[in-house]
Amino acid sequence: MEAELLSITAELGRFPKRAELTARGVGGLWNAMQRNGGIDAWRARVIVASEPDVAGATHDDIARRAYFLSQERGGDPMDNWLAAEQELRAA
Repeated sequence: MEAELLSITAELGRFPKRAELTARGVGGLWNAMQRNGGIDAWRARVIVASEPDVAGATHDDIARRAYFLSQERGGDPMDNWLAAEQELRAA
């Protein structure tokens, strides 16, 4: 859900409206957001995730680096996420 919302939000430059999701063929995403925390919570989550943090790394940058760390060394996903954050913030 989050990846799809991040993609659409990046394309639109804002959080999508229900009709826009329906037009893209992912109208069920709106109902899924309502069932899983509510629209406002997802809006806040997606907006925060799409904004760069202090070092300029976005949620996607961290996720991408954590993925590659997991491919390189395996291990706990949370450890990989934290390592990726630390690497990107130090850069």
